Amino acid sequence: MRRLFIIAPFFCLLLASCKKIKDPVFNRVTNVKIGKLGLGSSQVGFDVEYFNPNNKSGKLKEASGDAWLDSNFLGHFHVDSLIDIPANANFIIPVKLDVDMKYVLQFSLTGLKNEDVLVTVKGTAKVGKGGIYKNFPINYEGRQNLALLVK
Repeated sequence: MRRLFIIAPFFCLLLASCKKIKDPVFNRVTNVKIGKLGLGSSQVGFDVEYFNPNNKSGKLKEASGDAWLDSNFLGHFHVDSLIDIPANANFIIPVKLDVDMKYVLQFSLTGLKNEDVLVTVKGTAKVGKGGIYKNFPINYEGRQNLALLVK
């Protein structure tokens, strides 16, 4: 019986911590910089600002995936640094995007006329706390005004 009183609080704590995690809320893109510039591919760096609506903090260990503009492949992105995610606060993720320059040239001729473009991002992110990490899918699709997005 005494053993039950010792184990019960830990079990309740474990169940309370298993609440569904809310997705972070996208705010904006800032600090867009061209890294390597090449004819076949280039590297673009930028910061993506999110808000964490959860009451718990965590860490983003890594993330990677692909990005499309108006259903045309733009490139592959990756995050290779450990990012602290504070509870109920904004956080910034530095992203590196390897851009396929063939599409950029096509898009610059036709896409700049459009105010909004369809942005699609698919990938995975490894997020966790206390050394325990879990892979979460990244799935975003929405219309964005590129001029406003990078202000």
